Amino acid sequence: MHKHTARSRSAWDRARSEGMRIKLEAILHEADLLFSRKGYNSTSLDDIARRLRITKTALYYYVKNKNELLYLCYQRSVELTEQCYEKADAQGKTGLEKVLAYLRIDASTGVMAMTPLTEIEAIRDPKARHTLNQRTAACEGRLRDFISEGIRDGSIRDCDPHLTSLFILGASRNMMQWYNPDASHDLQGIVERFIEFCSQGIAAPVRP
Repeated sequence: MHKHTARSRSAWDRARSEGMRIKLEAILHEADLLFSRKGYNSTSLDDIARRLRITKTALYYYVKNKNELLYLCYQRSVELTEQCYEKADAQGKTGLEKVLAYLRIDASTGVMAMTPLTEIEAIRDPKARHTLNQRTAACEGRLRDFISEGIRDGSIRDCDPHLTSLFILGASRNMMQWYNPDASHDLQGIVERFIEFCSQGIAAPVRP
């Protein structure tokens, strides 16, 4: 078994009880938030511990170091993203419906706002990093497929599926750079506005 994979599994193995697993999820959520907003190098375990109101010593019960924590954040985000695409594919009847369903489902899991995609190169294990890159690329391919499907079924205007998917993903992934959870902005409202912009931008014009 690969060294980094063994470590990531051991983190979940150490969190045997349901309560401990919930705590680990909370740790990953806060780490996602800080890695996305401040960057991996500028975020310390002390920062994460303060957000959670626990000691750094308590964090070491769940993860061995900050790099393992980054890897676990990516692993969790990719798994959730894959699930989002599966649900969107099942829910939508047209390509446009699938795109919008994905964005809404994705936002409900926190992946849209939290995934620290710009930090993947900071993962030290090259094989683990390569696997995550492959899975992330496959997810991006699903969005391109939805857009291509929409062009074929007439729900999405004629466009370049690759560039359009990059525009949408780039905007959603950058959200955490300016969103402040401690301010008065409602994230759900922001997400719905974003989805409205996407819909208006890619939907095929209604024929008279």
